[in-house]
Amino acid sequence: MRAPAHLAILTLLAAGASAMAQELEPVQASLLEQAREAAMRYSDSLPDFICTEVVRRSLDPQGNGRWRPVDTLTVKLSYFEHKEDYKLMLIDGKPTVIEYRYLGGTLSTGEFGTSLYALFDRRSQSEFRWKGWTTLRKRRAGRFSFHIARENSIYRIQNGPMTEGPNSIIVPYHGEIDVDEETHLPLRYTQQAEIPHGFPIEATGFTVDYEFAAVGGKQYLLPSQAHVKTRIGRLDADNTVAFLEYRKFQTETNITFDPPSGKQ
Repeated sequence: MRAPAHLAILTLLAAGASAMAQELEPVQASLLEQAREAAMRYSDSLPDFICTEVVRRSLDPQGNGRWRPVDTLTVKLSYFEHKEDYKLMLIDGKPTVIEYRYLGGTLSTGEFGTSLYALFDRRSQSEFRWKGWTTLRKRRAGRFSFHIARENSIYRIQNGPMTEGPNSIIVPYHGEIDVDEETHLPLRYTQQAEIPHGFPIEATGFTVDYEFAAVGGKQYLLPSQAHVKTRIGRLDADNTVAFLEYRKFQTETNITFDPPSGKQ
């Protein structure tokens, strides 16, 4: 069953965010600054690669907890010369020629460095608050909350495929980031839009978990899974995203996409 709402949630890179710490102790401010430096290097350090993105989409039409599956998308995600490209290959295991952005339903992009770069770019003047220490996947991490005002934001949400017009707006947003104490790299990133009243999309946000994966024989911190939630009226949409099979991008690469297994 296909999603009834034609919705795309795009996180686009433009003038980003600032690592200006507020009310932080020296150790906390140092960790935040080290995280900023790591994020600024992050996208430049990534090699050209390809991975398989499996998106399992569900809907709760009345917002009463009665979820039902919509479809499973298999997407070829290419990262080449620091740009992401999404090509929809399969819908429920069947080949398709539909373009990713015209598919309809809840979609997302920007997990590979875009959001992190925007958060720490000084031009966004992000307001950070210390939340405390936590443990994530057996690693000690410092948790910071953040907020970015509308005038400094690059977070675009849109109802439909068009990036211009009344159904496409830039919004302020807030969230949290867990920074590994040892590597200063992010382990988890959450982002929640602050949407003005009257826009068709009432709420949307996402969480991305990062883990090390091998690409071309080297280890890189890359998204392992993401979770996107959206509300339009009474309808709730939920996407569970798994990033699988990272491999080095080569012009002669031949890829066969089989129906996704139950692995997430």
